[in-house]
Amino acid sequence: MIRVKITGSFIGLFLVWNLFLAITPLFFILLAKKTFELFDSKKPIARLIIYTFMIAWLLFFPNSPYIITDLMHLGHLPKNLLWFDSVGIFVTALTGLCVGLYSIFIFQTLLQKLVGNFKAWFFVVLSMILSGFGLYLGRFARFNSWDAFSKPFSLLKQSIEISQTPLAIQTTAVFSIVLIGVYLSFYNLISVKNELD
Repeated sequence: MIRVKITGSFIGLFLVWNLFLAITPLFFILLAKKTFELFDSKKPIARLIIYTFMIAWLLFFPNSPYIITDLMHLGHLPKNLLWFDSVGIFVTALTGLCVGLYSIFIFQTLLQKLVGNFKAWFFVVLSMILSGFGLYLGRFARFNSWDAFSKPFSLLKQSIEISQTPLAIQTTAVFSIVLIGVYLSFYNLISVKNELD
């Protein structure tokens, strides 16, 4: 808003929308957690609701690290505002990433109670790989999370078609490795904190 006031330009407001989308997965995983706490998770209907919220979490999770890719816009923004815009995108990207990492931790903790520790870790890593591909779909194929509901067949068809392209493989691999590495650091920090407490 300060940037809009100073420049009279609405460039950069996309970060507000992207940050909202980055927080969305946390909302879904907290709903899953609350459902688990309030209802008997052994009942099929409760499990169905929990897993539905988890799938919604997975669909929207790539929005959390996606803001990192907004750094590419720096090349198109005014040079006299380069540092201002750099800090703005960095802070927004860091916030989205931190919220995303916290949502993964809740996802993993919940899965450990539902299916055990080994399977929980397996699904965490799988989620990171799928999210790496989701980042490619968002940045390069220009799909959104809600396209899974509004045009699922088109999304599925194009995802299969482009999944073997070099750029898709490279982007998925890089973001998957980064997400796994950052999450392991985050997980270890939380584990150390819990030990100290």
